[in-house]
Amino acid sequence: MNSDYGSVDILNDYLYKHYQGSRFSSVNRHSGGRKSMSCDVFIAAIDYLNVDEFVALFYQVSWDKPEEAQLMIKTQGQVTFTLYQAKI
Repeated sequence: MNSDYGSVDILNDYLYKHYQGSRFSSVNRHSGGRKSMSCDVFIAAIDYLNVDEFVALFYQVSWDKPEEAQLMIKTQGQVTFTLYQAKI
């Protein structure tokens, strides 16, 4: 499945193949308020995600604007998200 976000498609392909068809969904239209989002936001809930492998893949992706690409992951036992910044 391809979207208008080629870099996200790489992550979606990985999720689809390794996690029973899971993938990121865009949540921009659900932001509320009168102002539109000033960035693209995607979300997914994945059981038993291999975090190290997924973060490594995130770092390998050639992002159009790596300074703006971030990955937030919260595992079952964590209280807060861990933030990963794409490599510039």
